[in-house]
Amino acid sequence: MEAVILAAGKSTRMKSKTSKIFHNICGKPIIFYIVKALEKYKVHIVSNKEIQNTLKKMFPKTQIHIQEEQKGTADALSKAINHINSDAFAVVNGDMPLIDSNDFETGFNLLKANRLDCLILTTVLENPYGYGRIVKDESGLQIVEEKDANDIIKKIKEVNSGIYIFDTKAALKALPKIEKNKKTGEYYLTDIVKFLNKVETLKIKPENMLGVNNRRQLSEARKIIQQRIIDNFENVTFVDPDNTYINYDVEINEDTIIYPNVHLRGKTRIGRECVIENGNIIENSIIRDNVHIKPYCVIEESIICDNCEIGPFAHLRPMSELKSCVRIGNFVETKKVKIGKRTKASHLTYLGDAVIGEDVNVGCGTITCNYDGYQKNETIIGDRVFIGSDVQLVAPVKVGDDTMIAAGTTVTKDVEPYALAISRVPQTNKEGWTKKYRDTMEKRTKEKKKT
Repeated sequence: MEAVILAAGKSTRMKSKTSKIFHNICGKPIIFYIVKALEKYKVHIVSNKEIQNTLKKMFPKTQIHIQEEQKGTADALSKAINHINSDAFAVVNGDMPLIDSNDFETGFNLLKANRLDCLILTTVLENPYGYGRIVKDESGLQIVEEKDANDIIKKIKEVNSGIYIFDTKAALKALPKIEKNKKTGEYYLTDIVKFLNKVETLKIKPENMLGVNNRRQLSEARKIIQQRIIDNFENVTFVDPDNTYINYDVEINEDTIIYPNVHLRGKTRIGRECVIENGNIIENSIIRDNVHIKPYCVIEESIICDNCEIGPFAHLRPMSELKSCVRIGNFVETKKVKIGKRTKASHLTYLGDAVIGEDVNVGCGTITCNYDGYQKNETIIGDRVFIGSDVQLVAPVKVGDDTMIAAGTTVTKDVEPYALAISRVPQTNKEGWTKKYRDTMEKRTKEKKKT
């Protein structure tokens, strides 16, 4: 079997420079979900010139056919139909990301079993306004658009989804007979049923035929796809599924708990028995087992090993790698850093372009000064190092194993193992200085008021 996706439209109702088939839903473009649903079949895409190269790169196994001018859906199908080699094929619009592969499987079987010329996938809507009605009478079946329907036809609730399954020979004969619409000058695929002998319908779920023509419909489709993604994680607890945002490629293992307003993006992998609290944004990262991520952290392109604790309000920028049992606390930022087992940086710290050993204590306010105005330089810290508060490590610099860095120290040269590094300006206490300063300032203030 084969399938044709009609995707040559100009997407004017989206009011966007981006073609609507490339608008993002849960980490994937709209067109991805359609191709995915049809992956059992040989897929043809009818495209316009502007997007053909993007489609070729995105779906190298599909055949792309170009509709030079926008002359309607029947004209679009004519660009692909002569390349179809199977006995039957499906036609679906490129803006329908909610289609179900099972509907096509059922449809192809029904077409073959009943020797139909065409099977139209339909649905029943309580409010069918705007949709083409399926009219069945003694003369057969026809599709009547809203603008052409009389009051009786408008009461019909079975509507056309825009998805068809054709017998190839029958479609080849009927397609050239479609006439140009006098009002629009286009050729509409809905008119093909006039020239076919045996046409039946297959009812599908209303949500499966939802098309995306504007931003509101894009939001509706996202909600449904998001719920489908979440429903696949039967062994994961979502505290509030309606306010959780999981991309298509994300993997989550069993007994993990996901709290509200969490965003898991890209190819993120979450291990077993993790707790991801409120408001976290995790993108293209690997989180291994039993990791606790406290509220409002941002984690990008990083690896966090077993039994780590992150946050709240931590920012792990790309290429951060944390070994097991590491503690990263509030308002700690990391970038391109490798941190050894059981190391702790509990608060208010920046660690960038660094290799940090095991069992290191990083004090509050520590900064790796990695940029000299021209290039990024590396800081290397050994095992079991104690770094006091408010320490600046001016890279490139190495700190040996088992050293201590005194609070307030600026480290500008390498520190050998077991050494104490300390750099402080000698402290001077001036007796009575504050009283004299305040008396002077009060006197000046009084004189200004007089003048």
